[in-house]
Amino acid sequence: MSKKSLLISLLIILSFVPLSSAGAIFTNELQVHDTSIDFMINELYTGTDAEAFRLSLDADNNSIVSEEEVESFVDEFKRKGTGQYLGYVLIDDGNTALSLDSFDMDVSGAEGNVSTSEIKVTVNVVYGVPESLECGKHSLWVLGHPAIEKMSVSLPSEMIVTDIDGIDELQTSCDSGWQLIEGRSGIRSFVVDGRQAFEYAIMIETGKSRFIADFSRFPSLF
Repeated sequence: MSKKSLLISLLIILSFVPLSSAGAIFTNELQVHDTSIDFMINELYTGTDAEAFRLSLDADNNSIVSEEEVESFVDEFKRKGTGQYLGYVLIDDGNTALSLDSFDMDVSGAEGNVSTSEIKVTVNVVYGVPESLECGKHSLWVLGHPAIEKMSVSLPSEMIVTDIDGIDELQTSCDSGWQLIEGRSGIRSFVVDGRQAFEYAIMIETGKSRFIADFSRFPSLF
């Protein structure tokens, strides 16, 4: 089974699992360049989710999260957890291999007594792309989730967007040489081996087309 097929299978299962609580809110921002992609993930934890996060950070189980425990968590994650982010963004259905050129994580507000007060986590990832995204036809696939309240993707104006799928409440705009696509994480449908499948993910297709796309779906962009 290919990497994409395995990921799709997992997402299909997760799509029907309800969220455990409303205490986690995510926003994702991508900026696509010719040969790189900047990806920023903002996570906000409140209530019982924030309490559970602190309990996972409290290594000595004294009900107090220290600055050292937060730093230890971030360092350990950088050593062992960054590989998963190579599955968050795919170019051309994974046929164009991305490199993880840079990774940084910041956890703020977690120190102190274990409580339900909010915690903010910011992750910045830079992917390297081995070929120009401004030339030819390409697809950009981005992992979604029902807790992602805002997703935004910025692309150079030289990249012609031919289709957008998997974004609810879609809004588009163009400013200073950039195309902005934003909305909420939604469910896209597609066919795998002749069967209808569903996933929380964005799919953006770019490149020159021999026929005219239905631009009425995103009129402010074109």
